[in-house]
Amino acid sequence: MERTVLDGVPVYDRHRCRTPAETFRQIEPILKRVGVTRIADVTWLDDVGIPVCQAIRPNARTLSVSQGKGMTTLHSVVSACMEALEVWHSEELGPAETVAPVREMEDRMSCPLSALRLADRHLLHPGTTLEWSPASVLGTTEETMVPTALLRMDSTVRPMWSVPLFEVTSNGLASGNTYGEAVLHGLYEVVERDAMARAGGGGVRVRSGSIDGPATELLDRFRRAGVGVEVDLATSPTGVVCFVARVFSEDFPVEFCGSAAHGDPDLALCRALTEAAQSRVAAIAGTREDIGQTVHRRTRAPSRRDAPAASVELTEVRNGVPAEFGAAATTEAAVGLLVDRVTASTGLRPLAVDLTRPDIGIPVVRILAPRLTCPDGY
Repeated sequence: MERTVLDGVPVYDRHRCRTPAETFRQIEPILKRVGVTRIADVTWLDDVGIPVCQAIRPNARTLSVSQGKGMTTLHSVVSACMEALEVWHSEELGPAETVAPVREMEDRMSCPLSALRLADRHLLHPGTTLEWSPASVLGTTEETMVPTALLRMDSTVRPMWSVPLFEVTSNGLASGNTYGEAVLHGLYEVVERDAMARAGGGGVRVRSGSIDGPATELLDRFRRAGVGVEVDLATSPTGVVCFVARVFSEDFPVEFCGSAAHGDPDLALCRALTEAAQSRVAAIAGTREDIGQTVHRRTRAPSRRDAPAASVELTEVRNGVPAEFGAAATTEAAVGLLVDRVTASTGLRPLAVDLTRPDIGIPVVRILAPRLTCPDGY
């Protein structure tokens, strides 16, 4: 069980088998190997003071800045470094062992390609020759094959036209102290993104006065910095709690959001709030290549949105969590529960591609959840 403390307020995650300090000792020797040249604590570029750190990889094939947040500085350092490790693994896939047309692989696939995330106006057809990678069908002992192009992240510019096939994102890319932790992290992420897409920017408002527990100190930090906070509950058909936190202030009048899904509502809320703080700091730092100029050009007085017709107290959210989530005392049990709920929601089992490299030794996976949706830009 991991125990982190923010100003005396404890937060628990029983599905972590190492503390942040133990995890950092494990990954620190390999950071140079994956191209991390420095770690920056950017917390106090903003007035909020929620810990945010960046791990910089100047030679990255995608974004050179990976960000992390947490209840403590060490937690945010580990978060940033683990994200850098995840993306590096996805960039360094190398050529696949299997190359074949779609029609020859259809009987080796557990789901139709149409259930995966295809590019707009894609040119995929039965005769398209693709690279293929093995994947585990979660909840079974079966193995399937998936297009490697869905897994490889590479934004380098080449002097040639690329046939539009799949919309490649980092959704479901996850790491952990163990393979099971990585799978659980990835499953929570695909569930979170699906809930966000279904909410479409809306949701059920969580009454601010009802928020207590470990999130209280985070809310106090926002308020002391003059930053307003709104928290919505995004409904997921899986029954997993997903919060979306939106923050804004008069001195930086742009709305930023953070989201998180978890079987523990308090942990989900803390993660959504810390991610919202991370989004603000990212724009202030301006070091990520995907920020551009639109964030600063659209600054204006925050619009006063009408409160949603429906609202809920945090206690109601806690009481509404299915009992199975509280009973999932092990990582394996939590993974099994999420797999069953995703399968019941979509009719298709989620898949796990093991990206772990023996020379690195950190478990990294990519979770693919056919028929789950994802907001644009993720």
